[in-house]
Formats: sequence, C-alpha cells, structure tokens
Amino acid sequence: MVMPEPSRMEEKPHVDRSEEPATLESNQPDARSESPRTSVLAILCVFCASLGFFLLPAIAAVPLGVGALRTIDASKGRLRGRHLAVVGLCVSVVALSLWILFFTVTWVGVNVVSGLLETLMAPFN
Repeated sequence: MVMPEPSRMEEKPHVDRSEEPATLESNQPDARSESPRTSVLAILCVFCASLGFFLLPAIAAVPLGVGALRTIDASKGRLRGRHLAVVGLCVSVVALSLWILFFTVTWVGVNVVSGLLETLMAPFN
C-alpha cells in the first residue's frame, strides 16, 4: 500500500467563525433583510397637520414633525417617512400662519369697530 507523502496532502484552510454573527432563531426576522418602517411620529405629524383648521392639532404637528426628523436621522436607515414629516411641517406652518393672520385681522377689526362706536357715541355722552 502506497501512502501519499505528508507534504503533498492538501490542507484544508482553517475558517475562523468567531467573528461571524450568531445565528438567529427561525422565528426572528433577519435585521439586514428587514425593510425600513415608516416613522409613527411622521404619520402623526401629517395627521395633525391635516387637521390644521383646528388650532391645537396644527400646534402639535410642529414638535411631532421635528421629532420625526430627528428620529429618522438617528435611525441610520431603519426608519423612513422623512417626506411625510416635511409635508406635515409645511402644512402645519401654513395653517399656523393662517391662524395668526385670522387672530390679527380679528384683533384689528375689533379695535376698529370699538373705536368707530366710541366716535359715533361721543355726541350722546
């Protein structure tokens, strides 16, 4: 029987498996294959901004939008919805601007009407 020479035997390369990630259980999804989720804060921002004809939701949409943008930036691609947060912020800023315009016109109108009534009622006092 002829034995091959030890120097001619092919050595199998050693594979270091210590740096490989631990295998996931079958019921856990692979984090790398998971698609990014939409930010709940961005959805709430758009929802509150769409109710901008009420004052309080329009005010609430601003911090929700800012918070959504911050969490989306910090998520490193795990969250999406930046466009929703930006649209919600834009709509809420427009709604708040209209509210400010409404309050200003109302305040000026009340002052004009009260001044006009004082002027008209002055001869009777």
